[in-house]
Amino acid sequence: MTIEIAIVFGIILLAILFFITEWVSIDTVAFGIMVILLVTGLVTPQQGIMGFANQATITILALMFIGVGLEQSGAIAKLGQKLRPILGQKEWVTVTLLMVIVAGVSAVISTTAVVIVFLRILVDLSDRLKISISKLLIPLSFAGIIGGSCSLMGTSTNLIVNAVAQDLGVETFDLFEFSGIGALFFLAALIYMVFVGRKLLPSRKINQSLADNYLKDTFVTSVIIKPESQLIGKKVKETVFEREKDISLLEIKHSNGVRRFPSEDEEFRAGDLLLLKASLKRITGIFQSEGLEFVSRENLVDEQLNTEETMLCEAVVRPNSRLIGNRLENLNFKRDYAAIPLAIQQKKKKIDFNRGKATRFDVGDVVLLEVSKIDFPRLYQSSDWIILQEEGQLLPKSHKQYLAMLILGAVVILSAGGFLPIMISALAGAFAMIITKCIDLQRAYRKIDWGIIFLLAGMIPLGSAMSNTGADRYLADTFISVLDDGSPQMYVAALFGFTVLMSGFVSNNATAILIAPIAIAIAASLNLDPKGFLLTVMFAANMSFFTPIGYQTNTLIFSPGNYKFRDFLLVGGILTLIVWGLATVLIPIFYF
Repeated sequence: MTIEIAIVFGIILLAILFFITEWVSIDTVAFGIMVILLVTGLVTPQQGIMGFANQATITILALMFIGVGLEQSGAIAKLGQKLRPILGQKEWVTVTLLMVIVAGVSAVISTTAVVIVFLRILVDLSDRLKISISKLLIPLSFAGIIGGSCSLMGTSTNLIVNAVAQDLGVETFDLFEFSGIGALFFLAALIYMVFVGRKLLPSRKINQSLADNYLKDTFVTSVIIKPESQLIGKKVKETVFEREKDISLLEIKHSNGVRRFPSEDEEFRAGDLLLLKASLKRITGIFQSEGLEFVSRENLVDEQLNTEETMLCEAVVRPNSRLIGNRLENLNFKRDYAAIPLAIQQKKKKIDFNRGKATRFDVGDVVLLEVSKIDFPRLYQSSDWIILQEEGQLLPKSHKQYLAMLILGAVVILSAGGFLPIMISALAGAFAMIITKCIDLQRAYRKIDWGIIFLLAGMIPLGSAMSNTGADRYLADTFISVLDDGSPQMYVAALFGFTVLMSGFVSNNATAILIAPIAIAIAASLNLDPKGFLLTVMFAANMSFFTPIGYQTNTLIFSPGNYKFRDFLLVGGILTLIVWGLATVLIPIFYF
């Protein structure tokens, strides 16, 4: 092993450590890798920045714009509404139809966007049909993952592996070249989930919403400021409501009838009606000192907080939301969303906002918000949140829904028919979305997952460094020496197992970038078709069903589904083993 190879391995191990621990964001790690490779001279300046101009990067960016166009125009939501009635069946029928529909749509539309739409539908459907939401969301996510793996444009991972192959002089894949194998994987997953996996999923109570938990054992009441109160003339930030963490001021209604969310600079007046939340002991303890009196001594319930002017809603933090990584105490909900945050649910923990201000947001966190009905449409359409309730009247109603679908269809036909390379057809589709105003560019910029773009820009040069130093060949030779004279099936099984384990804890895109060059080197050493090994990496990097962090949609449904880590480990672990076994058999049959 040379010094250069040792340095590359050190960079890879350090990157994996940061990816797993999440001490810093993934895109920051990738950007740092690019800089280190340039400074150490392991890549040329041209190689160091080629990730920004790589075909995979440009194609993924263009497809993101197309996905945003489908979302903003209401095309995806329209599709979900059309399909909604057929999901109102028995549990096993609902799971079957759900998985078939989602897998089919995810093959050509962003898996995350599809899951978001059906997440809203299923939350409402679960209440009406008395089907536990935990019985539906894992099948939803798994179907989206497998469906996205069935075509070249279905997931960014497939495009990345295809781009690595092109950079290293290997024949690339056609748009639907491996859809047959993917369909067999899906068929096996469908049979397993309907007859076995569905029964292994928990059936947790569907009425335990975050709102229910928030109001449980909590006193939410109205009080009035008496004329002699010491609060009169003071701002909120100068009072006990800002200093104390165990009492929340939810709302102020002035004597003139104006109802406001309490900003820090809001001044109290005599006769103001305050909506407070705390323990009964804590509320009664401030009455004498602050000059307040009860309006009602009865605990308010959810319906009373949902007044004619305000409402409660549960919102999930979107992927690429600006909230991710931020502390509660550094955010201004009233200014940015005209909403009051009441509670947050993070991976089974339910946190009162006033007691959890040091908590950082992450993808999939569920937040209970009180918002005025006037401002609700802005919150519903925000690029930061997924509101867990359907509001059909807020969806765009125009011909652009059909225009966006037509553009997507044209992109697929041009790519699948070989008329244009997928990068060019995707760019043309993105431009068509912009020129026809299916996309609001300013909103689109906020919805694009720029983290993936920087991840690719930083990690793709690492593949060049592995090739320049011979690190990929060194790992391939080590891999071959361990398996010795093993069969192609054995090599596929070993490569799939290593990749799927790594992608369970590291970004699936980063995993694909790291392992694809090694797969090509293994194929060259064995004199076998590299496409078989590249396909192994594609499927294995995507299909990390056994953890809630391996794939973005798994993270997204974790809190709304009220899941535990062991639910994924059990149900997803068995499915991973099934797919692993099928890949070991099917890929050599098709490619070796």
